[in-house]
Amino acid sequence: MPRVSIIIPTYNSARFLPATLESVFQQTFQEYEIIVIDDGSTDNTREVLAPYQSRIRYLYQENQERSVARNYGLSLAQGELIAFLDSDDLWLPHKLERQVQVMNEHPEVVLIFSQALYIDSEGTPTAFCGEWLDGKPAKNIEIRSFFEDFTQGNVVYGGGSTALVRKEAIEKAGGFDPAITHGEDWDLWWRISTLGPFAYIPEPLIYYRVFGWKKLLQRQSTERALQEHLYVIEKNLGHLPPEAKQRLYPLAQCHMTVLAALGSYQLEEFERAQKFLKKVGKIDPSWISPERILWLAVDRAKIIERDTGSYEEAIAFIRNMFQHLPSEIQMPASSLQKALGWLYISGAFEQHARGNLKKVRQYLLQGIPRVPQALSNRGVVSILIQSLLGKSFIHSLRNVMGKKVNQPYA
Repeated sequence: MPRVSIIIPTYNSARFLPATLESVFQQTFQEYEIIVIDDGSTDNTREVLAPYQSRIRYLYQENQERSVARNYGLSLAQGELIAFLDSDDLWLPHKLERQVQVMNEHPEVVLIFSQALYIDSEGTPTAFCGEWLDGKPAKNIEIRSFFEDFTQGNVVYGGGSTALVRKEAIEKAGGFDPAITHGEDWDLWWRISTLGPFAYIPEPLIYYRVFGWKKLLQRQSTERALQEHLYVIEKNLGHLPPEAKQRLYPLAQCHMTVLAALGSYQLEEFERAQKFLKKVGKIDPSWISPERILWLAVDRAKIIERDTGSYEEAIAFIRNMFQHLPSEIQMPASSLQKALGWLYISGAFEQHARGNLKKVRQYLLQGIPRVPQALSNRGVVSILIQSLLGKSFIHSLRNVMGKKVNQPYA
């Protein structure tokens, strides 16, 4: 009897499947079975999998989307632990061993997940939204309730391919909801989080294949996607006691609706973006205050700059957003320059972390004239002084003083 059942749903991914399977065969933990559910592929998936028939269970179904395919695989699974693997992702060799060990040591844990490294369509390491790693930093393994974390969206990294779950927990939670095509894994993990703690390993155990931010935005910033996300929120928070629901429900609704609005602004779908922001205002007016809108724009522009390497695109995003806000949101005349100023200043801090004082000076000279009040921030003043004095002077000063010059405040 296998300890782990690995479920791989696939649709027209023949090109990636051999590498995906090889990453499983190379696992240091070998007590597993592989179940591949072909969700109506029209490419040569069947032919590509033919050489592996002795090592996998291959089943075909008419196209019914991922939830149905995964549930079909679950119905066939013999293992007490279930691992999901998308057919274009790859596991590092110690992925299962590392996770099974933690599950053995902590029987209370119902699901374990990890960080993921991004790769592109060719399998080359790549940055996504300016980041090379999917997953927040942490010093040690975290074992705790993640229920409230899910109000901010799916916190199981790597698109589900990092997850190892107790089969009993999936069955108690009811499996994947076939009615959901946007966020079906988020929904199931959230329901499972009510059954016990999750474990998070802050190290990458998989390669997560991505195909560009724009493609993701086109999928997740639609009216249908938002409605399904709000449905997930209702399913998971609607039953809470009044006090908890009052605290978490509007927070989750606003967060997901704002994400849809920001994505729509990036895609220059301005009417749709305005519609989403109006929805946010009806849920909680504080979310569309001028100050909050300014920082939402700056934060998204920072991600755009990291993703594209272009301040021009980041600035264009802020301009477009401010020019196409709903009439309910009245921004002060200085808001555009203030937003651009903070965009440059945040870039200065990033360059300071990289030790590029020339860029620090360049960005501060762009940002401070737009936001003079930034000079009241000790961190801004600190990196400004360092950028003006230069590395050699700072090094000499440290030697003379025999101790480090004060570092900037965050």
